[in-house]
Amino acid sequence: MSEYEQTQAVAVPPDEAFAWLSDVGNLPDYLPPVTDASIEGPSEGDNPGQKVRTTLQYPGGEGSFDAEGYLAVDGGARRMEWGAEAGRDYSGWLEVAPDGDGSLVTVHLSFGERSVEPEMREQTGGDEDPLAEGISATLESIRRQLEEGSGKVESPPPPDADPQTEDNPAVVRDDPPEGR
Repeated sequence: MSEYEQTQAVAVPPDEAFAWLSDVGNLPDYLPPVTDASIEGPSEGDNPGQKVRTTLQYPGGEGSFDAEGYLAVDGGARRMEWGAEAGRDYSGWLEVAPDGDGSLVTVHLSFGERSVEPEMREQTGGDEDPLAEGISATLESIRRQLEEGSGKVESPPPPDADPQTEDNPAVVRDDPPEGR
């Protein structure tokens, strides 16, 4: 299992930052591959919180696919937890903590044996780490949105990358670009 974690200071009070971050409608404003997100009802099985459907863009912006997962929000702790509902070992959390007059936003991701992490690393090669770059882009997008009201940062696509959708029950619709 691989773990990734990064923290970003944001010049916005923690309650204000968390209220904006925990609104599912704002996910496309700060998560690089996400173009749409909605609550679909209660999560399934033993997963906490709500079932969330997201539309994610393929690397390079050529087509998209939908995926389902869960999202649990604890406003008192200013913490969100999410993960894949089925088929993939993926989860994460986001916490907002006080930092003087502002906040510290921490994002943590966990990838198990059945996650997309190995494929992403293989496609990238070299010293690049697409997951660390994705978290950095997410945190910078959060800072920009909360402090400046400006747009999100896109993470750089790995060369010739396509998400692994075969045998992935979290992907509910596949709309690949022509020729793929």
